[in-house]
Amino acid sequence: MKKRIIAALCAAALTACGMQLLPASLRAGAAAGSRVSVHDPSVIKADGTYYIFGSHIEAAKSDNLRDWKTFANGYARTGNVEFGNLSQNLAKAFAWAGEDLEDCAGGFAVWAPDVFWDADYINPDGSKGAYLMYFCTSSTYKRSVIAYAVSKNVEGPYTFADTLIYSGFTDNDSYATSATKNVNRKYTSTNIDELIAAGQVEFNSAWFNKHDFNNQLFPNAIDPTIYTDPEGRMYMCYGSWSGGIFTLEIDRTTGKCIHPKSGQTADGRMVDSYFGTKISGGYGKSGEGPFIEYNADTGYYYLWVTYGGLTSTGGYNMRVGRSQSPLGPFLDPAGRNMVLPANPDLDSVGLKVMGNYEFSSTTPAYMAPGHNSVLHDDDGEWYLIYHTRFNDNREYHEVRVHSMTFNEAGWPVVIPFEYCVRPWSETGYEPEDICGTYEFINHGNATNGTVIKYQNITLNADGSISGAATGTWRQADETADAVFRIGNVDYQGCFAAEYDEKTGKRVMVFTAVGNNNQTVWGAKTEAWSGNERVVTPLTFEDGNLIKNLTVNDKINARNWSVQPDGKQKGSAVFGDRAFQFTEMPEVLRDAEWITTACESKKYTAGQAAFTAGKDLTAYIALDTRVTDIPAWLNEWQQTDITMTDDGNPVVTYQLWQRDFREGETVTLGVLNQTSCVNYAAAAVAQKKDIIGDVNADGTCDAADAELVLDFLLTKEDLTPEQAAAADLDHNSRITAADLSLLNAILCSE
Repeated sequence: MKKRIIAALCAAALTACGMQLLPASLRAGAAAGSRVSVHDPSVIKADGTYYIFGSHIEAAKSDNLRDWKTFANGYARTGNVEFGNLSQNLAKAFAWAGEDLEDCAGGFAVWAPDVFWDADYINPDGSKGAYLMYFCTSSTYKRSVIAYAVSKNVEGPYTFADTLIYSGFTDNDSYATSATKNVNRKYTSTNIDELIAAGQVEFNSAWFNKHDFNNQLFPNAIDPTIYTDPEGRMYMCYGSWSGGIFTLEIDRTTGKCIHPKSGQTADGRMVDSYFGTKISGGYGKSGEGPFIEYNADTGYYYLWVTYGGLTSTGGYNMRVGRSQSPLGPFLDPAGRNMVLPANPDLDSVGLKVMGNYEFSSTTPAYMAPGHNSVLHDDDGEWYLIYHTRFNDNREYHEVRVHSMTFNEAGWPVVIPFEYCVRPWSETGYEPEDICGTYEFINHGNATNGTVIKYQNITLNADGSISGAATGTWRQADETADAVFRIGNVDYQGCFAAEYDEKTGKRVMVFTAVGNNNQTVWGAKTEAWSGNERVVTPLTFEDGNLIKNLTVNDKINARNWSVQPDGKQKGSAVFGDRAFQFTEMPEVLRDAEWITTACESKKYTAGQAAFTAGKDLTAYIALDTRVTDIPAWLNEWQQTDITMTDDGNPVVTYQLWQRDFREGETVTLGVLNQTSCVNYAAAAVAQKKDIIGDVNADGTCDAADAELVLDFLLTKEDLTPEQAAAADLDHNSRITAADLSLLNAILCSE
């Protein structure tokens, strides 16, 4: 878990009885809040102020992520805060869609802007740096256009720059008309001809199906958002329902798309020269509002999309997948690709972050939360920003902000209540503060209008869970990281203390996700009156070879240990299992060992590391049932040496080895397996050739001279290794001359 130090609470937050109530200055904000109604909120921080821009040209700002104030004026035709004269400024986009045509007849449809500061953008006056607003205009579920506008002021006004991606075009003349519009839907009315002529795009007949736009394979050009990689390259992901979510690289100096060559990715996903690389969805299934953010701590790009319909009963719910490449593939915790196959089971794909839910204090229920953005703030904190409707028979919506972090497996976990103060703990909480009854919500996998109402569970002092869900729970020894085992699924997350947004009481909560793509939440109703734990950092005994062992898997770290005196037949394999080795290979006779935790096999990052105390050969004893060999073992040598344990079934381990010099770091990498046991680790000192060390005990001394003398007097056999060490004059014979040389070595010492 990437933890941040929790902010200190002011003294006014403590009552005489020890309950932590919301400070008076914040209490009104938590009970009602200075909230705003901005649909599809996309967040940016500029000059210390937080801004959200949303559909229908709405926008708001805040200095604390709690109290918001709108500053836009929607679809004002003139004097528009964002666009000035709306029809004139956006005329090129409106010539295709979004003004007085089809679904927006008599009005406008300007949706889902995303504002990004591009320091490399070259303005018309030659200066560098501008805020770029990427947005879309739309007339139907498939005919839309993505465009962008530019300003040197984050609040605008923005000057239209150009259109980028069109959708809904045909391959023949076909007209959409209204009292003010007569639009030819043919692709020659878009920018495609121009891009083909410039050699940037190749014509693709698959864009069409019976002359109409093939929206089963290609996207509706809406919902653009910008993201970057660590090298500063800029990308735009976009799309909705239809053919899925796509991404394109953006030229930072112009703000325009860099079109790829058509083809396929290595994993078989579509790459289209016009639309880009497919990263999610397809075949007409729901999925919109993509947002990607890179997390340098985990090394992953996270792709959020929203499934379902946006109305209060439409089942809107947020999903996430991740990739180590900005172009995908994006996978969910179950290992499924976010790009859908034909005839897909949509609900099975993507980690469901949040759907309809109701705690006792969040009434009416939150409905259709989605179309989110993500903020990684300057202080390292993460926030999820989204709009939500309510179970109130209306379609009114408001913005919500929740604190978010990443669990030990590198997946985002979101606090159940909206943000008030930083809720995270570095060290975790005392068991008596954690134990008790929680209102429990499992968001499940479904995309529907059903409200998931809380049920009561109890976290018991013996580590069991009882009530509406049963299983076990465990907090890490040094942090607030936690694992909840419910229904044979391990949900990884953490405990935290956050303010209930309705009651103003600070309460204990938990949030966790499983590899079944489900998120679980728990929240107490009584105020938390405890303190964060004071813990003694876990340290491990140093051996001569294994020094400074650090274990990254904090949940299971207490079950790791170092055995400087080695292991033998009958020694325990793991610190959390009763298995014992039934044999010990000769090569490990004098080894130092690390007893690992078997449960660390599920850890999704490098498990541990240590420093080589001397030149050594490290060994990994790997379960032979592991067929997908971890990539980090590519630098190790597989041997033909095996060993077994007494488990049921018996496990056979194969040894892998690698040499390390004194002072080097030995990394024990990720296994991330469930249908096997974890690996074991050992280290053996490298043998050094010592001149005159005939008996191979690591020194040259009188015992070696005595061994040579006995050979000369009695001709008792020496082993080949002893004979080679005794032949000091290298003439392939053991004679008195060799004994004389050996005595000379001893005398010189």
